[in-house]
Amino acid sequence: MNTTKLTIKQLETTLRSYSGGSQRAEGNGAAAAVSVLFNMTDGEPCVLMIKRAATLRHHSGEWAFPGGMTEDSDESLMHTALRETNEELGIDSNDIDIWCQMSSVDTSTGFEVRPYTGRVKDAVKITPQESEVAEVVSVPVRIFVDAASKRTITLIRNGQTRKITAYAYEDRIIWGASGRIISDVIDVVMNAA
Repeated sequence: MNTTKLTIKQLETTLRSYSGGSQRAEGNGAAAAVSVLFNMTDGEPCVLMIKRAATLRHHSGEWAFPGGMTEDSDESLMHTALRETNEELGIDSNDIDIWCQMSSVDTSTGFEVRPYTGRVKDAVKITPQESEVAEVVSVPVRIFVDAASKRTITLIRNGQTRKITAYAYEDRIIWGASGRIISDVIDVVMNAA
C-alpha cells in the first residue's frame, strides 16, 4: 500500500472488513473502551486525540483517545466508548460511524481497554469537557506510518526496563496504551495490502 496516498476510504474499507478484534488482553484489568475516530482535516486523513486534563487521577496530561471506564448502565463496551466520547467532547453517537473493534490493550494502571475505530463527521462541533480534556488535536495518519515520527522510549518501572514505541507530532509525544492502540490499527491497515 502506498503510504503517502493513504486515503480515508482505504482506512474505512480495511477496518470495516477487520475481524480480528475479538481478542482480549492478557490481564484482568478494569474494563474500559476508547474511540479511535478518523476524519478529514485540511485534505488528509487524521485521527482525533485528546490531551487528558492534568487533574485526572489516571494518565493525567497524556495524549489519548476519548474514552473511559465502563459503567453499569452501558449496554456494551462500544456503548462505553460512545458515551465517554460524548461526555468528553460533546460528540453525539449519531455523528460517529463505527467501523470495527480492535483487540484489547492492557494499561500499566490496571485497565483493559477495548478500542473501537470509526469515522466522525468532518465538520462536527467539538465541545471539550474542561475537567477531563486539556486539548483536542487531529493528528495526520501519516505521522503513525512515517518511520521518521517513531521514537523509542525506555521506561523503568518497579525495577523492570521496557522499551516502548512512541510517536512524535509537533511538540506532542504519543506513547503507552495510546501508542500501542494506534500502532495496532495502522498495522491492520498496512498489512492488508
